[in-house]
This record gives sequence, C-alpha cells and structure tokens, in this order.
Amino acid sequence: MKRQIGKRQFKKIINTSLIFILVSSMVLVGGEKHNTIYAEESKSKNAETETTHDRALEPYFYETHEKWKDEDINYGVESIEFAASDFTKKSAESNIKIGSYAGEENALLWSNPGGWVEYEVDLENEGLYQINVDYFPFLQEDGGSRQSVILGAEINGSYQYREARSIELKREFIDQDVQYDESGNQIRSLVQELTDWKTDAFRDSGGASVEPLLFHFKKGTNKIRLFVLREAVALKSLSINKSKNFEFYEDVKEGYPTASLGTDEVIMIEAEDFIKKNTTSIQVQYDRDPITTPESLKKIKFNTLGGMSWFEGGQAVTWEFEVPKDGEYKVAFRGLQNYRKNLSIFRTFYVDGEIPFEEMKNYQIPYASGWQEIVLKDVSEKPFSFYLKKGKHTITSEVTYEPFVPLIIQIDSISREIGAIAKELRIASGDREDSFRVWNVKKELPGLIEKLENMHNDFEGMAKQMIKINVETSNVSQAFNSLARDIDTLLKKPNEIPNKQVSIGTLQERVESQRRELMNGPLQIDKYYLTSDKSEFPRMTANGPEKIKGMFNSLMYSFSGQNELAGQEEEELNVWMMWGRDYAEELQQLADQQFTPKHGIKVNVNLIQDKNLLILAKAAGIMPDVALGVPADMPFEMALRGVAKDLTTLPGSKDVLNNYAPGALLPFYYDGGYFGVPETINFKVLFYRKDILDQLDLDVPDTWEDVYNMMPTLLQNQNNFFVDPKDFSYMLYQNDIDLYTDDGLASGLDQTNAVKAFEEWTNLFNLHGMDLQVQSFYQQFRKGEYPIGIADFNQYMQLLVAAPEILDVWGIAPIPGHVNESGEVVRWAGATSFDTTSMMLFNDTIAEKQDTAWEFVKWYASADTQAEYGLNLEQFRGETFRWNSANIDAFSKMPWRQADLDVILDQWQWIKDIANVPGGYMSIRQLEFAWNQTILEGGNPRIELEKAVKEINRELKRKQNEFNILGKDGTTKHSLDLPVIKEPWEGAKRFEQ
Repeated sequence: MKRQIGKRQFKKIINTSLIFILVSSMVLVGGEKHNTIYAEESKSKNAETETTHDRALEPYFYETHEKWKDEDINYGVESIEFAASDFTKKSAESNIKIGSYAGEENALLWSNPGGWVEYEVDLENEGLYQINVDYFPFLQEDGGSRQSVILGAEINGSYQYREARSIELKREFIDQDVQYDESGNQIRSLVQELTDWKTDAFRDSGGASVEPLLFHFKKGTNKIRLFVLREAVALKSLSINKSKNFEFYEDVKEGYPTASLGTDEVIMIEAEDFIKKNTTSIQVQYDRDPITTPESLKKIKFNTLGGMSWFEGGQAVTWEFEVPKDGEYKVAFRGLQNYRKNLSIFRTFYVDGEIPFEEMKNYQIPYASGWQEIVLKDVSEKPFSFYLKKGKHTITSEVTYEPFVPLIIQIDSISREIGAIAKELRIASGDREDSFRVWNVKKELPGLIEKLENMHNDFEGMAKQMIKINVETSNVSQAFNSLARDIDTLLKKPNEIPNKQVSIGTLQERVESQRRELMNGPLQIDKYYLTSDKSEFPRMTANGPEKIKGMFNSLMYSFSGQNELAGQEEEELNVWMMWGRDYAEELQQLADQQFTPKHGIKVNVNLIQDKNLLILAKAAGIMPDVALGVPADMPFEMALRGVAKDLTTLPGSKDVLNNYAPGALLPFYYDGGYFGVPETINFKVLFYRKDILDQLDLDVPDTWEDVYNMMPTLLQNQNNFFVDPKDFSYMLYQNDIDLYTDDGLASGLDQTNAVKAFEEWTNLFNLHGMDLQVQSFYQQFRKGEYPIGIADFNQYMQLLVAAPEILDVWGIAPIPGHVNESGEVVRWAGATSFDTTSMMLFNDTIAEKQDTAWEFVKWYASADTQAEYGLNLEQFRGETFRWNSANIDAFSKMPWRQADLDVILDQWQWIKDIANVPGGYMSIRQLEFAWNQTILEGGNPRIELEKAVKEINRELKRKQNEFNILGKDGTTKHSLDLPVIKEPWEGAKRFEQ
C-alpha cells in the first residue's frame, strides 16, 4: 500500500511540475507563442496582457468607426439595390430556397437558422455605407417564434467589428383588447404580432448605436456574406446606401414656415395606449400616484408603461396622435426615472419614424426621486419646437446608452487587465496565498506596480468622464473612485499584493457590474403632452395635499383583504406561490381561464417571499391548499414532520411522476413516498467557444480523460477549464458512488471507489490546474479567458440574452463522462436541485378540497399547461423569463435553438439529484470540509474523506434517533429504502430529434 501511495504522489509531483513548466515558459515567451498561434490577427498595444479571445473577436463599432475617421475614409455616396435571391454562393448547410412569402414572389426563404449566403456588389466609390434589408420574420405557423431575427455580416471575408456578428431585425407587436378578472382588476392583455414586410437598416442587437451600422466597402467588387443565427426569415431585397446626416435643431427650425404656431389645445396621449412596440417584454404597469391617470387605487388599472420592463438598448414604443392644424408644437411627458440613484438615462425620439434633428438622438433624462415633468428642451431650457402638419402623426421613444459606450469600452479593457494581473499572481504564487512568504514584487513580478498605477489613473479618469456625461455624481462614478482608492491601498504595501488575490478578483467583478448599470435605462411613462409654444403644459407632479392623499390610499390598500393571507376563503382553492408578481399574475389568469370553468372553484394565487412562511402558517393554522415555487428541499423537510402530503397515495400519481426523470424526483422521496413534484429544472451542460477551440486545435471533450489531455494546451495559452469547485456530483455518480447506502441509513462514501472519485475531484485543482476561484464564468467565457467549462441554465440564458456578440461562436455539449466496464460513456450529474423549485400539497387541507388541490397540481404540472404558461411568460416579458419547466414535454416546446435542445435532452437522461435523508445536510457540509482540507491545507484525500464519513454517520444516527427510525437500543425500526438509479432515463429520448 505504501508503495502505491508513493507512486501516486510521485506522479502527482511530476504532472504538477510539467504544468508549472509549461505555464512558466508561456509567461516568459508568451508574446512569441501567441504570435505563432494567431499569425493572421493584428497586434494590440497591450499584447502582453491579451487573451486568446482578444485576438479572436473584433473591436467595437465605436472603435472601428473612430479608426475609419482617423484614416479619412469618406462616407459613401452611392445606392445599389439587389434581390435577396440573387446570391452568388451559399453554404451546404444553409436551408434556403427561392419562393413566395406573404404576397411577395422571388423571396429568399431561410427556413432554419444556420449556414450563409454570399453576394457580390460593385461600387464605383470606396466609402462607409449602411445596408438595408426588406424582411419578413416567419410566422409561428411556419416555424417562427416571437424572437427577433439575428444575422451576422462579413464584408470581404471578415467581420469588421464585433456588432457585425449580431445584427438584429426587430418584430413589432401590439397589446390586444383590455381584459379584467371577475373582481374588476385589469389583467395582462394578449399580445399580437404586427405581421408585414418591414424595411430597416442593419443595427446592432445591443442597441449601443442609434444610427445604423456602417460598413467599409472598397472600390470595385465587394463580397457580402450573411449568416442567419436565430429565427427563420424571408428576405426580399437588400440595398447599399449612403448614411444620413442629421441637422442640428437651429438649422432645422430655420426651415419651418413663418407664423406656424400650433393649436392652443393640449393634446394628451396616455402611455398605455401605444400602437406598437418592438419587443413583447415592454409592459403596461399600474401606478397609485394620486395624479397618475386613469386612477388605479381600489382596483388594478394599467395606467403607465415601462419601468423595469423597458430598459434595454433598442427597445422602442410608438404612439399615435392627431393635431388639428399645421404648426409648431412642443412636447413633454410625465415620467418616472428613479430606478438608479442619480444616474441619467437616454432616449432617442422619432417623429413619424424619423429622428427630427441631432439633439433627439441621445436625449438625456435626469434622475428624480419621484414623477417628474420632462420637457424636450435645449441646454438653455427652451423647449424644442416640432413642426407638424394637420392630421395623424407618430412619436417613438427608443432606449439608448450610446453616450456611455466609450466608458463601456474602457470597462472591457480594464477588466481584461485585472484578469491578466489575477492570472499572473496565480501563476507566481502557485494559486495559493502564503502569508509567511516574503515577496519582492518589484523584482519578482516586474511591471505589476506600474500596471496598477496606470489602472488607478484610469479609474480616476473614468470617474471624471462619468460625471461629465451624467452631469452629477452617481453610483457609477462613486464606484470608479472607490476602485481607484482600493488600488491605492494595494499600492501602499506592494509586497502584500500576492496575498490579496481575492481582493484583485473582487475588483474585476465590481468593474463588470458597472457595465450593466450603464447599459440599462429603465423609464416609466404616464402620458405625453403636445401644445403650442404660447400654451403651458398641465401640472405633472403631485402637490402636498395630493401626496398625503396618495400615501393614505396606499396605506389603506395594504390592509385590504386581497393582501392578507389570513383572509383565505374555504370555498376557494388557496395557492401560495414563491415567485415574482409576473409569474403569479400569469398563473392566476390561466387558472381563471382554464381551471375554474372546468372544476367550478375559484383559484386564489397568493405571493409569498419566504419559505419559512409555510412553517409559520402551520403554527397559525392558515396553511394553503397548494404551494408552488418552493425550494426543492422543502417538501422533504415538511414530510419529515408530517406536514406534506404523500402524493403516491393519490389517484393518478404514477402517471404524473412518470413525466419526470427518476433522478430529478430523488429530493422529494422519503420513506416510500414522494412528497413533491419538481416544477423547474436546472440542467448542467458543457459550454465551449467554437472559435477558440478551433484556434487551439482542440476538440470538444467527450470524457474526463479528454479534459485532462487538453489542460496543458489551455494553460499554455493562458486559458482554463471551468468547473464549480463545490460540485462533486459528476465525479461521484460517474464512478458509481451514491451519497448513501441503499437503505438510506449510512453514508455511501466509505467504498473503495469513493476514495478514487474524491481524489479525482480534488485532482482537478491540485493536479490539473483548474482554478479554485472564478469571479464570473459568464464574463470570463464571454471574453475567452475560459473558453470551456461546465455551467447551468442560468449561464445559458445569460449568454443567450446578454452576450449577442458571441452568439455564433459558442455551443453546448453533454458533460464529460467516464467509460464504464461496458464501454459506455456515463454522464451522471446532479447538484441541480439547489436552484430548482417544486410543488406540494399538505395534510392539513380539508378533505373536501384534497381532491381539488390534487387536480390543480395535475393540471398545473401537465405538459399543455406548463408549455402555455412558459410561452406566455416569454411572450409578455421577454427571453429573460424563459421557463425551465421540469416537465420534459413542456420544456421541449420552449423556443430553444434546436441543436442546444438536443444536447440538453441528451444530458437530461443522466440527471441524478441528491437524495434527502434525516441529517443529510451533514454530507454536503463534510464533503466541503474534506475538499477544503485536501485542496487548501494539503491533506491526504483518503484520510480527509474517512474523517468526513465518520462525522456524516454520527449525524445521520442522531437524526434517525430523533425521528424514531432507530430504536433506543440502536436497532433499525425500518429502513428508508432509497430509489436506486443505475440506468439513464429512457423518457428523455422521446423528444430528441
């Protein structure tokens, strides 16, 4: 035995030394190595700190445009139009044909995303041109959804800037007729798409630029290659056009007719009465301010628009109004801009679909603590005049953050620098902080102090720039100053910097958080006003007496019966839901439309914010009939105390439970019964950057051996593989180890294979060089520093929604597995139940309502209801509300990318969550202790695991005595007989394509 341990230790030392030599050699000659790998890419000013991704992804449009200006490249002067069907090449995988669509013949029909088509255009003059397109997103019955179309555009063989990878073609929508529930409260209206051929210029999906994107075309023949990355679309024609210049207000006003005063009447437009919006997520809201109209006090009435549902760049709303005579009109609106302390937002205003003058491109709206009067006016406080002819007109307001783009680019740059410093410190210190080591940073880490000094100056400069743009100090400028002070603190004791790696990592996270602050621009609008220059706008803010009245009304409303859980009616089905208000309102509406008419009982959906309310409700005797959205551990905890209902005793339970993977049901099992049903699922898959793996000549790993083989290449190129350090599931389960014995009474970690699995888990960090701390895998993946790693549903949605610039260069794959004795790759993974929710029933529900409560759960858990619920959430509120239903049938009906859905379903069959037993919390705790001792303190894996098993078994026995599972003499009264899951779930294969 001693000889074997010695060999493993010797092998570990050799492997660790090899990785250290590879990484060290890269640090010493890193620039030469990078130039070898990426010979075709241009060099950067900071080549020594660049990552693979920096060389792979282009600069922002703003940077490229500034570069073109410096190079004196002129704006184009020609216009050329050509049919979308007249392409010269197409890729083999592009699913396109030429045909008719929505009344147009000879259209290019791109029925599935993927592939490319290429066009050739001849220009007589070099210059910067915009590209326009006539398009029609496919209808839902033809395979489309309600998402916008995303394109990529290469010009002459390359993307000219990163936004060219994610060009958005918007859809348009309108809310249908107003609806009310039986209590007289307004409920969300259905949303209808405005389907028609549309013409628009290529614009970036992030909304960073108000004007269309520009492309540099050379004189002569140019090639345009288009990629469709999301959504099916029909294209009729494309055109190359010169960009439009916007005159300043004073020049525009000189062209107004003389004596052109408009009407003295005040024209009012209620914000909720819009005629179109370009995303379903923009929603009407209700507000109880005393002068918000129409009134929404005793009954809910949607009387405003926007707020936190209208904040992303490019989101726009259009209103229609009519003026009685030709003339000049001034415009104002009543708005609420108090979502971020002292931080301005920006809007672009269009009149009749056009920006009327330069000042309307990025109109600044300052912060105010309450509702404010916002008059469109110049810097001298004089209202702008808009000349309008008699008749109908439109006004459009679009979210923009263009003035903050230079700062956002700086945030990107400085975040990369912090990441490079953190990596340099990890390599130099062996990824450990040693308080006993005496450092000479100036000698051992040359250039580090200078980098931090430059960073300190950058932050101070960014704070000043932020104040200049924002006009006043804000949370963002204060954050920049705070970061500068923190760096100054580090510089006062430079030789202690290597032991401040956590602080350095926190700096990067804090910098990145400012990006979202600058990009988000929430605004809520009550109404618009138009009138002539000689007339005054109505008062838009409440006076003292009105504010007092409003506070009193709000106070009285808070005591109303609809806000009291204790006010539950016995003749109603009382459902408690631990989700946000949007989720509860959608469920209430569905229940009113479908469940109540069929079962003849009113459903009352109540919001609760804390699972402990269920415990308190038990003591108070006001238990609900059904609980939804409760954490996955709650049904077991309440079953242990006799509160939760055993669902297996109810009719039809087998049919319901068969809809779920057996591994996903494990957390809800106790003592022969199932006490909950999974509501949502949090899958884990392997994320990878296609572009970076291709450049490194690496394949997507299928097994953990493949991962280990790719690690030296990743590390040599300053990259890494991400795994959650606390997730032990794949190493244990794939090595055929369960946390507990089959009877559920003892730890299963005392087997020989358990030591092997635990050592393999810890070797990810001790031997293979994976990082112990990663501030944000999303950010590191987006930048390419971690081009591959295992993450979950939240990571997937974040990349899908918030990283459009890499939409075409990342993919997912099943989790790496182990090859078993039969030669099959097993991919068991768990730890998903920590972030999932469930539904449950209670023993306290009166007998007359038990059956109805169970019928409600069956209805809510059904594939049809879950699918409709999820699709409605996304339809009304956008992609960020993607419903990750645990019902696999409903899950597969959400608008996933088909290739991604296939991967998720493949991994779904290997889900194996953690079973719950009395005292089971000690298993997680002790495994973490053993991991910490092995990784951080250099403990022996076998010894640390043995100590963990001893503590786990001690706690399990204590709890078994408490809950009468063991007798006083220590004998077993009854075993828990946990479900044994050894085979992947066949049910997932039904939905694979």
